[in-house]
Amino acid sequence: MTTASPTPTRESGAPLLVSAIIPVFNRSDMLGEAVASVLAQTHRPIEVLIVDDGSTDACPLVAAELAAAHPDIVRILRQDNAGPGAARNLGLRHARGEFIQYLDSDDLLEPRKFELQIAALCANPLAGVAYGVTSRIGMESRSSRIWARTGEAIDDIFPSFLMRRGWDTNSPLWRRSTCDMIGPWMELRCMEDWEHDLRAGLSGVVPTRVTEQVATVRDHSGDRASGLKRGFTTSLTRDLYLAHRSIWQQMRERGLVDWSYLRGFSRKMFWIARMCGERGLVAEAQEALAMAREMVATHRVPVELSLFAMVVGMMGWPRAVALSERARKVVRRREADIDV
Repeated sequence: MTTASPTPTRESGAPLLVSAIIPVFNRSDMLGEAVASVLAQTHRPIEVLIVDDGSTDACPLVAAELAAAHPDIVRILRQDNAGPGAARNLGLRHARGEFIQYLDSDDLLEPRKFELQIAALCANPLAGVAYGVTSRIGMESRSSRIWARTGEAIDDIFPSFLMRRGWDTNSPLWRRSTCDMIGPWMELRCMEDWEHDLRAGLSGVVPTRVTEQVATVRDHSGDRASGLKRGFTTSLTRDLYLAHRSIWQQMRERGLVDWSYLRGFSRKMFWIARMCGERGLVAEAQEALAMAREMVATHRVPVELSLFAMVVGMMGWPRAVALSERARKVVRRREADIDV
């Protein structure tokens, strides 16, 4: 049997409070399980802030029942539908804890998550966030795998998260002081979590790790909060662009332009420019292309991107993107023939 470690306390001797912030939109069938996974934590004290993001289903009723059953722990906040970033900001403004847990309403925490991660943070005062192993399961297939890099040692958030996040939103436990230093979430409907974490990395936040499983991400037939199961719509593509623009602006301000990571990021920004151009977001496409050229120009003359910009000027974005994609397919086929 595992023995629980002593509850960490403030200097005053009072136990450390954890605030769990759960945004929810039309997910009444799963909200209760997410809240139950917080209530099952071995650590106390805790508070749960359910942020109803303008739900039109039975979420308000389910949330009210949870608050009535646990009046000293569960609180309900409401806003017009504005997405997960705005909902987390509202929750954070009302949170009273020394530690902050963000939990998506369709996912679950392991019972010892808070206990283990608070102990790790107390043992490492320089760390601003603790993460742990996170599983991703298919609710229908029952398949399971470790999500992203949560089974590995992550030494830094920036630049290692630049191309892809190393953890899910549910995996970390943040110090409240770290959250305040990072600043509010961007009020986007996708990529707001990637942008938030990279801002932490750019601010020098150091992660610490626990080797045990701490959370579970559940794949199901319903939509994720980002709506990306429907693909990159025009509005989601704009959010994708805005998140990447935010990070590049901060990298540029800090002089963080090492080609070891900027090369891949410039290609990613070029891809975003083409995505925007295909969807009629001409101003965003032009700005993304200019940023990609700016990145490349820190190390060499951006010949390829300059030529693409000329083609856009002559043919317009949709035809230029289509021509670019055909050219890339030809190059990939030739490379495949060479490999053979």
